[in-house]
Amino acid sequence: MIIWSRWGFLSFLGFGLGVGLAFATASAFGLDTSGMLMGALIFLWAAAINFLLARLVYPRLDKPRQVTVTRQLPQPYTWPDGRVQTHEVVPALDPQGRAMWVTPRSSLFFIPATILWIPLGAVSLVLAVASFFTR
Repeated sequence: MIIWSRWGFLSFLGFGLGVGLAFATASAFGLDTSGMLMGALIFLWAAAINFLLARLVYPRLDKPRQVTVTRQLPQPYTWPDGRVQTHEVVPALDPQGRAMWVTPRSSLFFIPATILWIPLGAVSLVLAVASFFTR
């Protein structure tokens, strides 16, 4: 089962880093490391890391690129070193003659990685509110 596409595994690693940062924060402030408040802290750090990934990393990794196709040359070309070239790579064109572009998207569990921080933040908020009602 594939749970991520392209660079979505970085979001998964960001969640793991959020767990480590949450435990470091809890030990620095003397918080109890069990219960919903710790879960809220984990999801809050994971959301913050994924927000940074969405703003700083994914725009560079998922930038648009031109679509290319391979077409056969009318005549094989022989290079000076003896290699024979029979095909060339050219830009793909739409019916109007314009170059075609594709914008790849990274995802984790079918959620686009650029917006994954939103559900993580929502879960953090729900856990934080629920922790005050379970005391």
